[in-house]
Amino acid sequence: FTTPQAERVFVEFDGVFMNSTVYVNGKPVGTRPYGYSSFSYDITDYLNPQGEDNVMAVRCDNADQPNSRWYAGCGIYRNVRLVSVANQHVAYSGTYVTTPEITDKSAKVNIETTIENCSDRVDAVVTQTVFDANGKKVASVSDNVVLEKGKNVAYTSLNVNSPNLWSIESPNLYTVVTEISVGGKTIDDYDTTFGFRTIEWDPMKGVFLNGKSVKMLGVCLHHDMGCIGSAVHYRALEREIGTLKEMGCNAIRTSHNPPTPELLEICDKMGLLVMDEAFDMWRKRKTTFDYSRFFDEWHVADLQD
Repeated sequence: FTTPQAERVFVEFDGVFMNSTVYVNGKPVGTRPYGYSSFSYDITDYLNPQGEDNVMAVRCDNADQPNSRWYAGCGIYRNVRLVSVANQHVAYSGTYVTTPEITDKSAKVNIETTIENCSDRVDAVVTQTVFDANGKKVASVSDNVVLEKGKNVAYTSLNVNSPNLWSIESPNLYTVVTEISVGGKTIDDYDTTFGFRTIEWDPMKGVFLNGKSVKMLGVCLHHDMGCIGSAVHYRALEREIGTLKEMGCNAIRTSHNPPTPELLEICDKMGLLVMDEAFDMWRKRKTTFDYSRFFDEWHVADLQD
C-alpha cells in the first residue's frame, strides 16, 4: 500500500487466530497471542515517505494443537482497517457512553472520550453531538480543552429530551459524533452508537429492562458459521441472528470469547441482549495449548481491548 497523506497512520485488526505478529517493511510492529482480541498498532514510524509503497505482512501460528474446545479457524478471519488521522484524534475505541438518568421527559448522557495527542501541547475544542435514528440532531455541546502530549480524557454531559428507549421489542439507537477542532478546523470525528435503557438485577425477581421483567431466552453462540467457516460474513451473521430472534431468542452469550464487532452491531440493531464473554479459561487449562499459558501476561490487555 502507498503511504497516505496523514500525520498518523494506524492499522486495526478485529481478530487474527492466533499468535499473530505484524510486520511493516520487514520490521516487527507487535505480537498478539490471543486469537479473539481486537487490537490496533501505530505504524507511522515504520512507513516510507508519503507516496511511496510499503509492505505489511502478518504471521500467525496455530501449530500447537489442541488449543481450543471448538473449531477456531486460522488466519486473518475478521476485518482489517488502515486508519489515517491527525496528530490529535480520538484514541482506538476511545469513547465510553453511559446514560445514568432516564425519565420519560429527558435522559442524561455522559461521554468519556480518550484523545491521543501525538504532538506538543495544543488548545482544542471537543464537540459532542447526539443524533437520533433518523439522523436528526437532538443535543450538542462544545468544550474547550487543553491537550497535553500523550493520552487525555475529556468528560462531557448533555441531556436529550423525550428519549426513545432501547428494548428487545423496539431497539431504538442513537449516535454521538465526537469532533475535535484545532484553530477552528475540524481535524477528527468519531461515531459511537448507543441506546437509552436501564438494567436491574434482583436475586429474587430476576432481570428488569426499562423497569419491566424480562425472561432471558438465550443461546450460547460460537463464532464459526458452520459450513461457511470462521471468516466474518455480515449477511450470514444478520441471517443467523434474525433466525434466532424469530425463534424467540432475546439473549446471546458469545461462546467463549469476544465476538467480531459486527455481531454486537447486529444485536444492537435487532434487539438482543449480549453477554460478551472474555475467555474460555483463566489459569486452569482445558486443552493442552489453550489460553491459560498466556493468561498471566495478557489478560489485562485483552480485557481492555
